[in-house]
Amino acid sequence: MASYKVILQSQPEKYYQKTQAKIAKAIEKCFELLEDNPRQRLGKLKELKGYDNVYRYQVGHLRIIYEIHEDKKEVSVMSIWPRGDVYKKL
Repeated sequence: MASYKVILQSQPEKYYQKTQAKIAKAIEKCFELLEDNPRQRLGKLKELKGYDNVYRYQVGHLRIIYEIHEDKKEVSVMSIWPRGDVYKKL
């Protein structure tokens, strides 16, 4: 059972809706993992330096940037971008 709720902000929602089915399936799997444990260290997850409770998850060439809100038990997905663009947009 999921212990966290994943919430998509507007940019990630649009990106997720427009992406190809294969990539969308991989992103959906990431969301399922985040619902169970957003701090799970699987090698694809990394805490971003200089930010509090902000992490990135790697899905192929994409990076999913999210923030954990412990008090609400929510994971807020802030952005989904290709690797080269994601850090410029933070």
